[in-house]
Amino acid sequence: MLKPLSVDCSRRLRGLFEDASYTEPGVRGYLGAAELPSRQLRNHSRLLDRTSSGTQLDTLLRWFWLWQAQARAVSADRVSGELLSLLLESGLLEIDGDNFIPAAMLLPIQGFLVASDHPQAIESKQAEMVLWPNPTSKFLARFAVRRHSRATLDLGTGSGILSLGAAGHSDQVVATDLNPRAVTFAQFNARLNGIENIQVLPGDCFAPVAGRRFDLILSNPPFFITPQTDYLFCENSMELDGLCRRLVKEAPEYLYEGGYLQMLCEWAQVKGQSWEDRLAEWLQGTGCDAWVMKGLTQDPEEYAQHRIRETSEDSSRDAGHYDGYMAYYRQRNVEAIHDGLIVMRRRQGQNWVRIEEVPKTPSGDLGDMIVSTFAAHDLLGENEADEKLLAIRPKLAGHVRLEQICDQAHGQWRAESLTLRLISGFPFHITVQPLVAEFLATCDGNRTAEQAIQDFAVTANAPLEVVRTESLAMIRKLIERGFIVAA
Repeated sequence: MLKPLSVDCSRRLRGLFEDASYTEPGVRGYLGAAELPSRQLRNHSRLLDRTSSGTQLDTLLRWFWLWQAQARAVSADRVSGELLSLLLESGLLEIDGDNFIPAAMLLPIQGFLVASDHPQAIESKQAEMVLWPNPTSKFLARFAVRRHSRATLDLGTGSGILSLGAAGHSDQVVATDLNPRAVTFAQFNARLNGIENIQVLPGDCFAPVAGRRFDLILSNPPFFITPQTDYLFCENSMELDGLCRRLVKEAPEYLYEGGYLQMLCEWAQVKGQSWEDRLAEWLQGTGCDAWVMKGLTQDPEEYAQHRIRETSEDSSRDAGHYDGYMAYYRQRNVEAIHDGLIVMRRRQGQNWVRIEEVPKTPSGDLGDMIVSTFAAHDLLGENEADEKLLAIRPKLAGHVRLEQICDQAHGQWRAESLTLRLISGFPFHITVQPLVAEFLATCDGNRTAEQAIQDFAVTANAPLEVVRTESLAMIRKLIERGFIVAA
């Protein structure tokens, strides 16, 4: 079992790993890619060859990346005595006869050093395995709201990677997990990375934090929609997507006014109900504004194959697993399975819900994009009446660009289309006419919308009332999408 070191010993251990270049860029450069050993990738031989020089870094990588036992006599010559002593004291390394064997995987990520179980734990069907920081946790971390938080909750913390990232902008972080091994790993990782404002509690869903409230709740729960519960980190015992629905319904009670819930999830589409209507029911009556961003859609057959490949290395059992999955989906009339991100903000008053499919390649500060999108809806709500919207001073956001595509004809370039595009956040785009593009360029925050529209009507030689009506509709749309802000 891992044993948290003292603050000073943890600092020394991190420093020794950094000195050995066991860092995210160091490992990526040394291995050629920061990929873990995988039977599917069949990369074990290549990684063994990459770590065959006998250096201290080779030794560390073979322990904590490749999960290799190594001879004590040889290892002692390659690794400093201080580092070896700290690894043994922390429980990261154990003695087994003439060998040193690793007790955890160590992943350098986002400036942290994170201990978890090794991927081989999936092969051994270890139900309480603690997953390494994987693509879903990295994805949620990119979207996390990073404004100051009095208290942040990491619900279903796993290795604690989201807590580590939230600690820098939170007075206190509370991390919870049903898995007792995850609690141990999260506590260990907080100390290993020198972070003292994380409290780790065992328990299911919101039970460990009953009566408490938070400015931010992050959750990457075990949302797989499967007929079994082999692994705590990805599967749960509730029917279909019932766990995610439960978290959406219960979360508002644990949010301060203005607090956010950000949760990755999957949900089923069942016969006779659209996926939008299913989510709308989850969000009804929560007292929260909500933005649902749908990502990937898979049919049940594709989903079953994908999940079996992720959680089973024994291909001889694939047929039985697949039949079990498909019987489960057919009995429940599942037509498709969707994934995405749900963001909720607790707010008094009439709440809004935005459910949509979003582009797959967001960029930039996505936490800031979340906050600015909710602020845009606030702006529209506060200026719902035309006369109020006409009084704002509209300004194109700094991440808006106008793209022109030209076609070559008769020895010259001819403008074919103009597209207004966001270069940060989701790459939303809108096709505009040249006169509209010129009008938007005048939206610089110095004039009211009414003043800009009056000048636009003159330029367009069109009736003011018609231009006003059409311009206000366009301004509302551009505010909602983040193209226009109020100066």
